[in-house]
Amino acid sequence: MFTGLGKIIMGKVSSVSIQKGGPGKTTVCRNLGEEVSEVGRTVLLIDNDPQGNLTKAMFGDELPEAIMKISESVTSGSQKAAPGVSNSYFLYEKDEMPEPYKINENLYIIGATKHLAEMGTRAVDCVYEFQDKVEVLANHFDDIFIDCPPAAGTLQTAAHGASDYLIIPTELSEDSIDGVKQQLESASANKKRLNQKLEILGILVNGKDSHKINIEEINHDTLKDLYGDTLFNTVITHSVKVSEARSFNKTVKNHAPKSIQAKQFVALTKEYLERSGA
Repeated sequence: MFTGLGKIIMGKVSSVSIQKGGPGKTTVCRNLGEEVSEVGRTVLLIDNDPQGNLTKAMFGDELPEAIMKISESVTSGSQKAAPGVSNSYFLYEKDEMPEPYKINENLYIIGATKHLAEMGTRAVDCVYEFQDKVEVLANHFDDIFIDCPPAAGTLQTAAHGASDYLIIPTELSEDSIDGVKQQLESASANKKRLNQKLEILGILVNGKDSHKINIEEINHDTLKDLYGDTLFNTVITHSVKVSEARSFNKTVKNHAPKSIQAKQFVALTKEYLERSGA
């Protein structure tokens, strides 16, 4: 059972979420979370996607046993995998509480494996289990970032129900802009029915080409017209350095500290702290 970190605080909980695959939710969640931890705040990352992309971004394919427990059957000798004590699977299970896995002094994670997919078919009660447990965790961390699946459903609803804020990353494509609209509609419904404190912290343009491309500029103007000050001032531009960092299980700043994108994530962190009142 989780015993806490020895202090009681009221942390900020943010879901990184959009109803479309591709705009870089995991990259934003991981880099923003680690940057916030580097300014001295205690941060918990929650992987709430059965694909486990955030977990893999941190550890690669060699997951700690605390996240995925490997056991050998006594009768057959075959290996079996089950959720470990630091798996987000247990945020949904009654009478269970996952133990955050310590990355360093200020950074922790509750990881995910494919077992989490089972929760997509569970009754609505599991949404409230998640909500209650994240509320407990928020008493022990300054900031919690939840990496959400790319579609509406039980897992995304649970995350929104437990969050103070929504951070919506988007590419500058028509499909992604549609995904922003769909996400805002879902968030509005979740706010009305489940969590009245939920607010949109910001819409983040991620993966913008560093050269001016007409269609991207048009779509960027569309976002500005539709959402105005809801857009973050910071824009994360496209670079192979971001993909390389992901491949090496590093943040952009750790992989390429002098890159433009590393500076952009620092700027995003400053905006996050200002907007969230941290």
